[in-house]
Parts: sequence; C-alpha cells; structure tokens
Amino acid sequence: MNIGCHLIIECQGRHAHLNEHGLERLLVSAAEAGGASVLQAHFHPFGAGKGITGVVLLAESHITVHTWPEHDYAAFDIFMCGDCKPLQAAELITAACPDAVTSVRSIDRGLPFNVGDAAANPPVACAYSDTTFGVRVKQNS
Repeated sequence: MNIGCHLIIECQGRHAHLNEHGLERLLVSAAEAGGASVLQAHFHPFGAGKGITGVVLLAESHITVHTWPEHDYAAFDIFMCGDCKPLQAAELITAACPDAVTSVRSIDRGLPFNVGDAAANPPVACAYSDTTFGVRVKQNS
C-alpha cells in the first residue's frame, strides 16, 4: 500500500543563496501548489553568509530545506500523503531558480516492505508521477 511520496531535491545555484523569508515563501507556495495544508513554518538562519534550515509542517507531512551557500548547494525534502501532488510542489521549487542545476528523486513510502527481500519489493516511481523529473543542467548562452 502506497501511503505517500517522498521527493529528494538537490540544487546547485541560486536556491542556496535565498534568504530566510524567500525560502519560507517558496516552501509555503510549493505546499499550496501540491494541495497540502500548511500547519506551521519555522526557519533558522545560521548567521551572515551561513546556511539556513527550515521546515514547513503540513497536515499531510512536511517540506524541509537546508542550504550551504558556501558550497552553492541546497537540499529540499518533500513528503506528502493523501491526495496531495508532491511533484507539483517540486516543480515550483525547481522552477524558482531556472539557472540552477537540479535533481529530483522519488521514493514511494508505505507497506508492505520486507527488509530481508529487496528483490521482492523493488523501488518504483511515485504513483503520483504524472510528470517526469531529472537533472536539469544550466545551458551556456
């Protein structure tokens, strides 16, 4: 039984340099685009020139971000269950910085699974995947 879709988004580029308020607006907008209900948001900046960590708590799970501007890197995590559309949330996040290099990977979450027999339960794409994501490479002009 698939109970949710977990997306891992890795970004190199401008995402890593968004400020606390920009990241909060982005993640709340992504949650809304995915049809999720925002319960609370909390973001913590680590100081000038340092990264930010943040979470948007959803009735349907969560969206998180961790940035490392010194490495030009940001990591996003989207986990949604129910009738939400996590891929639409991911598209909004990746499209926010079109010059960034991004990668989106999906994991189906749920039961049954058997730790001892991975061959019997191979990984599959999220059941919600009406859009295909992959690595988007910045094009030189």
